[in-house]
Amino acid sequence: MNYPEIARKIMEKEPSFLRLQGKAMLAGDTHGDAVVAREIVKRFYEEKFDFLIFLGDYVDRNPPDAGISENIDFLLEEKCKNPDKIFLLKGNHETNYAIPCYPNDFEVEMGEKYAEYAKAFIEMPLAGLLNNVFVSHGGIIKDKKIEEIDKNDIHDIEAITWSDPEIANLYRGAGISYSQKDLDEFLEKIGAKAFVRGHDYNLNGIIVYEKCLTIFSSRMYKNEGNKGVLIAKIYGEINSMDEIEIEDIYSKEKYKAKKI
Repeated sequence: MNYPEIARKIMEKEPSFLRLQGKAMLAGDTHGDAVVAREIVKRFYEEKFDFLIFLGDYVDRNPPDAGISENIDFLLEEKCKNPDKIFLLKGNHETNYAIPCYPNDFEVEMGEKYAEYAKAFIEMPLAGLLNNVFVSHGGIIKDKKIEEIDKNDIHDIEAITWSDPEIANLYRGAGISYSQKDLDEFLEKIGAKAFVRGHDYNLNGIIVYEKCLTIFSSRMYKNEGNKGVLIAKIYGEINSMDEIEIEDIYSKEKYKAKKI
């Protein structure tokens, strides 16, 4: 079956900004790690969560034991099987069609077939509000209402998929950094108590600005940041970041994030 095309048609109907209520499991960057992606999906079904949300970056930098398209093929297939429960947010590596990223191994190695995947990437949502937790690949939007973001507006793509908190002190050549004040004002405006993101493996398992957690879900980066192949679990409305449960998927034990 042509899962990229089927998934494209499904995601075409999804808004740029998702609003979901229920028990949600979150996965960070998988970067081609189909082994981890399969384990996360297995846990999602076993633990009977309402939603599973991946935070982007499904391609490039894949582990040596994974095929170049194995991870994204698996995730698109799962999206097709469970379109109302599994959601794939857009990461900066899925926006190479708009803002070039490095490495872009997936596009290079897929050749002409890349166009099929790019059509699906174009339709991926940018962000979501899960109960009262904001999620996106990297950043927030500062100059418009979150409901007004567009999946393929270049400014919105850059702000949400490329950006980092100022404290990260990164230069990527793209992105619009945000301060603690920016984040606090944004979360208050949309009625959120916390922000969960991926994008920066240096902050893996680390909370900055008291309300911003970064998770990575790839074996390639398990020793970065505060270490671990992490997922996050949200059981409903929260009052503070401490109510978001974090796990290393291999230990299956509650994980303590580092706060800076």
